[in-house]
Amino acid sequence: MTKVHEIFSQQLDNGKEGSLGIDDETNLYWNGKRIVTEQKIKLQWWVNVSVIVASFATAIMAAVAILEFLSHGECG
Repeated sequence: MTKVHEIFSQQLDNGKEGSLGIDDETNLYWNGKRIVTEQKIKLQWWVNVSVIVASFATAIMAAVAILEFLSHGECG
């Protein structure tokens, strides 16, 4: 069992008490229950493909813009 070190405790006006703690692996706890501080998401395959295609398209547009800028600089 993980040892949780209490770092803050507060009693509310309605009599309820809240306690914030941390364990040796720096996980946060509220009233002894671990707080989820990260979640992994799994995207559908077509979303992943769309992101890859969009990133390539953005890189190509940036390259074209740079080439266009450089070509105008030489003529002017």
